[in-house]
Formats: sequence, structure tokens, C-alpha cells
Amino acid sequence: MAKRKARPETPHNRPRAETRRAEPPSWREPATWAAAALAALVLVFYWTPLTAANASIQWDAVDTHYSPQKYFSDRIRQGELPHWTPYVFSGFPFLADPQVGAWYPLNWPFFLITGITPGVIQFELALHAFLACLGSFLLLRRLTGAPLAALAGAIAYGFTGYFADHASHVGMFEAAALLPWLLLCFELALQQGAVRYGVLCGLVGGSLVLAGHFQNALYSFAALGLFAMARITAMPDRLVRGIAVLAGAVALAVGVSAIQTLPGLELTAQSIRAAADYSGTRERILTVGALGNVALPTWRSNPATTGGTPGEADYYLYCGFLLLPLAAVGAARRGVRAAGLVLVAVPAWYMLGPDFGLYRLAGALLPPLHKVRAPIHFWFVPALGLAALASGGAAWLASRTGKPAVVPALCGLLFADLFYWNSLVNRNAYARESFEALYGNKEEILRTGLMPAMDPGTRLDGPDQLTAFGPMNHPLDVRLRATYGYNPLALRAYTEYREAMKQNPKLMSGLNVSAYLDVSASGARKNDANLPLAYFARSIRRVRDGRESAALLATLDPAQTTLLEGDPAGAKESPEGKAETAEDGEQGYRIRYETAAPGILKLSVPWYPGWTATVDGVPVPVLRADHALMAFAVPAGRKEAIVRFHPNRFATGVLLTAFSLVLSAALVRRF
Repeated sequence: MAKRKARPETPHNRPRAETRRAEPPSWREPATWAAAALAALVLVFYWTPLTAANASIQWDAVDTHYSPQKYFSDRIRQGELPHWTPYVFSGFPFLADPQVGAWYPLNWPFFLITGITPGVIQFELALHAFLACLGSFLLLRRLTGAPLAALAGAIAYGFTGYFADHASHVGMFEAAALLPWLLLCFELALQQGAVRYGVLCGLVGGSLVLAGHFQNALYSFAALGLFAMARITAMPDRLVRGIAVLAGAVALAVGVSAIQTLPGLELTAQSIRAAADYSGTRERILTVGALGNVALPTWRSNPATTGGTPGEADYYLYCGFLLLPLAAVGAARRGVRAAGLVLVAVPAWYMLGPDFGLYRLAGALLPPLHKVRAPIHFWFVPALGLAALASGGAAWLASRTGKPAVVPALCGLLFADLFYWNSLVNRNAYARESFEALYGNKEEILRTGLMPAMDPGTRLDGPDQLTAFGPMNHPLDVRLRATYGYNPLALRAYTEYREAMKQNPKLMSGLNVSAYLDVSASGARKNDANLPLAYFARSIRRVRDGRESAALLATLDPAQTTLLEGDPAGAKESPEGKAETAEDGEQGYRIRYETAAPGILKLSVPWYPGWTATVDGVPVPVLRADHALMAFAVPAGRKEAIVRFHPNRFATGVLLTAFSLVLSAALVRRF
């Protein structure tokens, strides 16, 4: 009997391979023991600021990050997205501000579960220090092939002086901590799975943007470009793959971060930053004389007694006394030389400022670079480059001496040095007093003393960057309606209005101010001429544009005249009209009014794209009044106007981010 012909093997009839349960990682694996060692070192480094009763976050960590993050966390736990807040700057597009870090993934467990406290902000810093250490270890292990040497580089970067200097700048700190992961994902995409790791590179890049510091995100992508150039030069056969991965990762990062960048760009266009030009800046550039601070912690000042160096060199660069010798040796090793040197040399040249050429050239090619100040903020990239070179030097030393204990001893010395100068005695790293002593007690004075004496629903006027009542953004903490606040993205027209108010006090009444802080008298005074939040214009003066209205603020009396931009239909005076305003949550108003004739109803809230108004359900145009505020042309009768804020670009950003995440998941699953 003839034998049956065997069927050809296909993917459908191929015998199944024996499946094995994945084994847990061994403690002997380099990544496992390194993660444990680095976690222990981070715990030692941050033990005092995390646990001590007389230690606290300080400066911008409180003013720019704690107060806004706490406000955001409180609002979302109550089921509302705070696109607008009425508490600072007479009203502000809160969720458009990137510095809040509202959509940064690693913030959400704290937003939803723990809430935001000063201790949580400090824990965010410690967590990102660990991420900086672990990411740089994994990156440098791939570049050097020597786990212990990579551990030395990870210590050099994760505990470098840049992180101590910017412990109060949470967004900067977080972005710098993610840089090694960005470069690691690119390296893996270049050598292993281009699509899978390219997607991860894009997701890390998007997270970098969502951390909330545009400048450091921009510098991180510049570092990615430099690193890619160095690695592709070393592997020219990967040129096409490298360019494709780089382009795809950047595109994906843009899409993932759209939920924040689209509203953020709209805010920036309306803010005081829109006119910023730092193309010729010499403020906080890298000076040759300051380079000694890289190796000597007290080169220009003692971090144990002063918070930074006074003058134009107000920054702290200490990287450890062992770093430069190790980096000099590592510069001769092929594995890390190109990447390390390019990450050090090009940013250092840029940071020297406009007099040395590259700063001007880079800004001409990429104009957003000249919209941000302080080129020295780029230093975290050279710090990583030096750490890479130092890991190469440590690997050479270990192979040269043949003694296994040499590199662990180097790691111990390096950590001890950085722990002492960049944490234990460093005044920039954390405050040496409790949060209650520095901030909390002052807020309580405001909450129990001044606020009860104010007229309900009115505002308090005071100077910006006010510290008398705790954090500079204390109105968010205590839910105080105030004309002031602290934000580099304050609305430009509103800022001009308040500047004019210094010379023309009558403008104060146009902001619904019932009390103001008299700094010279160290107390609060009542404003008897306060105007209601909404009122009908007694007379109208039409202006062509913002330039003309800004010039007229010097003599404007809001009680008598309303400046109205453009020539809208139905814009008439109605001096006998009456209005009564009630807040509709924190992002809207209900105004019941009565007028015998059509008129202009002014609302003392800053004009911003996204405000809509209806009268008995019929839309009416939102006009710009008194240069910075809002008004509406309303019909005659006894009616109700409903004014609400709906951000223009948020929905588009959500769709782009959602699409990017779905696409990422599909690509990772497919490849």
C-alpha cells in the first residue's frame, strides 16, 4: 500500500511550540539589581525632604506647581474640568496652561487617588529622580556594555546639580528625568524593533511635552536629534531606519500631546509671552568663568549658605569631583565617545549665547527657541553627555585594573559627594522649614481675617507675586476672587490694563474690586467706588484696535465710559439699564437684566477666545470692552443672559491625542 504524501507545513498546521511560563526576573540580572540599588540611593538622597518635619518644597514648586495642581485635583475629583478659573487675574483659562501638568500621565494617580499636598509634590520629584537614574542606567548599559560602569553614569546624571538647582521647577525636573528614556527608545528602535520602540519613543516624547515645560521639551527633542546623528554616523547602514524612526517619533509626540499643546498655543498667543524675543539675550547664558562649578561646588558661591549664585550666572552646575576625570578617559572609548561628545559640545556652544553664533543660527532655523529665556536651562543635556562619557571612563578603568571592586568604590564616592553637595546642604534642593511655617499659616490669616470682611462675590486687588498670604497663587488655594496671580502666561491685554491701573486708580472699580491691599500701609482698604460685576454702559467710545484702547486706559473712567472695539451692530448706550449677576459654577455667569432699549452689557471678566453668550437662548456676539474685558449687545426687555466658557481647541486636541494613542496601540500590537 502506497504511503500518503505528507502535507506541506503551513502556519495553520505547524505543530505548536511548547509554551513556557515566563519566569520572574532574577535578582542577578543587571537591570534588576541596578533598579533596586538606584531606588535605595534615591531614598537616601530624598529621605530628609520626604520625611522631615522641618523640610518643605519651596519657591516655584509651591507657587507654580503645588497651588495649580491642588486646584486641578480638587476640581476633577468633584467631576469638573476647570477650563476656566475665576480666582486669579479676575479669571484665567486655567486648563490651557501647560505648567499645570494636567495631562501628564504620571500625575494622574496623585490627582485622583491621593490628592495634591506639598509632600506629594516632593514625592513626584523623588519618583522622577529614580526615573532619571534608571533610564540613564539602561541607556548607558547599551552604549558601554558594562552594567557597573552604567551604574556610575546613572548616579552622575540622576543626582547631578541640575536637579538640585531646579527642584522647585517641577516641569523642568520631570522633562530632564525623561530624556534618557527618549534616547533609550530611539537606540532600541535603531537596533531592534523599529516600529515598536519608535512608538515608545513617540509616547515618551509626548509625555515630555505634557510634563508642562515647553523649553525643556524643545531641548529634549534637540538632544534626540543630536543623539540620532551620532548613532546613525556610527551605523550608516541604519540611516533610512533612523530618519524614519526620528520623524515618526516626533510626529507621534506632537499628536499625543495635542490635548495640551493646542489650548496652550492659543493661550501663548494671547499672553505676555507672545511678544517675547530673546534672540539677543545675555541673561542666564553659560559663561566660561562658571564652568569651574562643574567640578567645584563652591566655585562661585556656597550652596550650603546661599540659594544660587547672584548675578547673571545664577545657576548651579556641580556634577561631582570624579565626573570630569572619568569623562576625559571615556572620551577615548568608541562606544560612548560620539554620543557623549555631541551631547556636551553642541548644547554648551548654544548656551554661550548670541555672541558665539550657534544661538542666533539655531533661533533663525527654529524661531520658538528665541521665545524662551535662560539658555542655561539646556544644561541637563550636557550633564547626560558627561555622565555617558564618565560611564565609558569607568568601564575602561575596570578593564584596565582587573579589580571588580574599583567601579563600585567609584559609585560610592560619586554618590557620597553628590548627596552631600546636591541634597544634604544644598539650599536649592528643599527648604529647611516646614510648609506650614513658610506658607500655610499665612493663608490662614487671609482665610479667617480678610476674606470674611469683603463684599460677597467681589474681588481683592493686590500686586502680582504677592507672598504676604503664602503661595503666590494663594487665591486658588483659598478660593479667593482676586485681580492678581503668578503666571508667565498672564493675558497680555489684562496685564496692560493692570499696569495702567497703577497710574489711573479708577480702573480698579472696573474690575469689581471691593477691597485692595495698600502695600505702603501694610493693610487692606475698602474701595467705595466699586462697580458691579456686570452693568450697562452709560456712554460708549468706539476704538479701532487694542493699540488705541491701550492708549486710552490712562484717562478712562469705567463708571462713565466703556471702550468698545470695532463697530458692532446694536451697540448703544443704556444708562438706565439694570443687571444682577450670579455665577453659573466657576466657568459661567447668569445675568438677569432689565433695559428699556437695546444696550451694551459689560462683564468685568477678561476677554478670551471661547466665551459664548446667549440671551433667552439666542446667541449674541462677545465683544472686547475696556481693552481687556467683555461686553455684549443685548436686546431690550427683562431677560436673562447666560455666559459660558467653552475652550475652542480642547475638543480637537482630545481627538488628536485619542487617535494617536489608538494608533500607537495598534502599531505595538501589530509589530
